[in-house]
Amino acid sequence: MRIMYVCTTGGSGRRQLGGAERILVDLIPALADRGVEVVAYTPDDEVGRLLRAAGVPWTDLSARSRLDLSYVRAIRREVRRVKPDIVCSHLLSAAMHCRAALGVDLRGIPLVVTLHNSLWQYRDTVDGFRARASVQSNIALDLLMRRLRSHTTVAVSQFEADDLVTKGKVGNLRVIPNPLPADWPVAAPREPGSALRVGYMGRLEPEKGADLIEPTAALMPDATFLVAGEGSVPVRPGPNVEVLGRVVAADFLRSIDCLIVPSRVESFGLSALEALSLGVPVVHTGAGGLAEVTRHAAGTMAVQAALEPAAFASAIREATASSTPAQRLGIAGRYAEEYAFDRFVDRWESMYRTILDEAP
Repeated sequence: MRIMYVCTTGGSGRRQLGGAERILVDLIPALADRGVEVVAYTPDDEVGRLLRAAGVPWTDLSARSRLDLSYVRAIRREVRRVKPDIVCSHLLSAAMHCRAALGVDLRGIPLVVTLHNSLWQYRDTVDGFRARASVQSNIALDLLMRRLRSHTTVAVSQFEADDLVTKGKVGNLRVIPNPLPADWPVAAPREPGSALRVGYMGRLEPEKGADLIEPTAALMPDATFLVAGEGSVPVRPGPNVEVLGRVVAADFLRSIDCLIVPSRVESFGLSALEALSLGVPVVHTGAGGLAEVTRHAAGTMAVQAALEPAAFASAIREATASSTPAQRLGIAGRYAEEYAFDRFVDRWESMYRTILDEAP
């Protein structure tokens, strides 16, 4: 079985290592270890570097614009050369261009598309008419291309799947929740320090609620806020705010008493999952897939709050006082089992084999 992966890393026009990219750099080598023949086409960025380091056959390929005919031609050329059994695209740009590349004479090759987000959720949360119109045009083009080139769609959460079905009337849909990383520690007993340590880990972007960090910290002068991530929202170091940039996720999470996830847009909520699997309480907005991911810890380790500083500050106090160490370890174990990486790889491999078995 030969799988061709196509991914244009991005998000608001930037190259980045977000949740979707982190999943890919674990999934593709894991399938190769199981004997699946894989080839990958991504930009020459951190994703490409990590795939090369893992020994994955890789080619530098990306879109230079929203609609890039040269990218379409390059994908079509590589499909003819590599002759994959399945083409698997990740994120919107790759999905659009793969549909066009496989649209006519290559319709017999199965295509799998994973967007890793809900376009409707983005549309309903962005500010300004032009921004909403831009997302709406992406929705219209996405739905049109789905009808012109049929394929299997993978949703990373039931929330994303429900949006695709109810708002987009999308069929041939599978739900494969995102996993914990391939190399991930187990939760261990931990004692809180004398001062409360609150963490944020993710892209510093408006849709992730990064603008909430500083005003929330200002309401909690007795707590230290540790900010891990990069992006367009400026977060300034302050008396109780430390800006760390990129971090090792597990080490960072084990150093804090609570993780905040103030997202306005979230199809899944990988950082929340990682925190809960290590016994770290989470305060979140409940946006998109967050309520789904945190359901096993709701009311104990996970507290939902309105997207405003005072509500988050209050919820942080509640989350760090609502569970015992034993409860946290029990909840962490449940997450570690349900979202184990090997189970995730099993689901993807099984889906690929089912698609090939059912192909005409």
